[in-house]
Amino acid sequence: MKIGKRKIFLIIGLIVLVLAACSNVDGDLDDKWQLRQYQYADGSIERQDSIFYNFQKGRFSAICLLKNGSYQTFFGNYSLKGDKISIILLPQSMEDENYSFYMGWENGERTFTMEELTSSSLHLEYEGVRYIFRRY
Repeated sequence: MKIGKRKIFLIIGLIVLVLAACSNVDGDLDDKWQLRQYQYADGSIERQDSIFYNFQKGRFSAICLLKNGSYQTFFGNYSLKGDKISIILLPQSMEDENYSFYMGWENGERTFTMEELTSSSLHLEYEGVRYIFRRY
C-alpha cells in the first residue's frame, strides 16, 4: 500500500499542529499582567498600579511595588480548570511582613473566575470583586 508524499506531509503537519495546541493550553494567560483596578459589587472602583501577576506554565508570582520604592515577590503555582484559575502561594510567601497588605489570601490560596482573557486584558472575579489587568 502506497501513501503519497503529499499525504505523509499532511499527516505530519496535523500531528505538529495538535502537539502545538496541546502544549500551549494556557498560552494566552502566560505573561506579566499589571493590576489596574478593583471593581466592587456596589459599583465603586479602586485604582491600582503597583501589583503585577505573572503566569508561566503553572508557575505564579506576584510582584508588588512597595511604598518605599522597593518590591516584594510572592511565589506559587496555578492551575486552570474551565474558567477557574486556582493559585496556591508557597508558605514562605505568606511569612513576609507585606503579605497581608498586598495579598492577604486566606491560607495563601485563591480561586478566581476568569471572565475575560484577550491579548491585552485579563478580568478575574473573586467574591463579587472584579480584578482588571492589562498585559504588561
